[in-house]
Amino acid sequence: MAIGNNQTSLTSSGFGLELKDIDLAELDDNTKSILVEGFYASGGAILIRNQQHLTPKQLCDFVSLFGSVEKNEKYDPNFLEPDFPEVLRIGNLMEDGQRKALWIKSDEERLWHSDDTFRHPQPIGSCLFCVTAPPTGGETWFAGMGEAYDDLTFEIKQKIKPLTALHSYNHLNEFLRKTNPHRPPLSSEMRKNLPPITRPLVVEHPVTHKKALCVTNIHIEAISDLDETEARVLLNDLLDHATKPEFVFSHAWKPGDLIVWDNRCAMHAPSPFDENKYNRLMYRLTMNGEQVIPDGN
Repeated sequence: MAIGNNQTSLTSSGFGLELKDIDLAELDDNTKSILVEGFYASGGAILIRNQQHLTPKQLCDFVSLFGSVEKNEKYDPNFLEPDFPEVLRIGNLMEDGQRKALWIKSDEERLWHSDDTFRHPQPIGSCLFCVTAPPTGGETWFAGMGEAYDDLTFEIKQKIKPLTALHSYNHLNEFLRKTNPHRPPLSSEMRKNLPPITRPLVVEHPVTHKKALCVTNIHIEAISDLDETEARVLLNDLLDHATKPEFVFSHAWKPGDLIVWDNRCAMHAPSPFDENKYNRLMYRLTMNGEQVIPDGN
């Protein structure tokens, strides 16, 4: 897609696109076409500002352009918007001493990930909509895994082509418990319901057919044919490559900002903020759809 006056690329590699002069409350056929085309042409992340007027229903209508919207059954109903279970509140919102939003405390370490790679089917993407943002901190980072794959050397592509990784929710939970000792181990029922699954390190997008890295190392327990040390070195090297400045942008949120991204070809990472001093409230919607294709070429 050509970059015109109403579109701005967010990285030098072409990953990420800001679409301007769009009102998501008016989803006519032309607007829908611009949004869907931009979503795929951007490498998996589009930013739209100045949408403070949107209702939860209009947010749901927008996200449904990219996939079926989840109902968030696994979350506390107190964290969901009334009458719109598709809208999950995330942040430090409190009422009468009770949390009214899912509170995910961010660490100083940038924990890059694609959502729920340990699940099948994996949610194909998400949307964050800013209701309230702190004046400093709380940014979200995004990285383009398709652009990062394209930039790998031929030798590295050949090396990782046959490799698969074991993605484990238990591995993630134990990793998080190291800095959050209050976090309980997974129950036997949870481990049974979410067993580890195998994914290739290189995947193909089902719509664009563009190849991308799948290297959410905080989810990956092991890599086929590599010992633990070799696996961690390889994952860290790939992550360092994939998060070079040319593949990455950071967004400092303002009310009315919205970003929708594609888990099949993009990673993201949160940033901390002073939750004792500032308020932050985001709406998150998650969508399901066509799954990635293992790289067969």
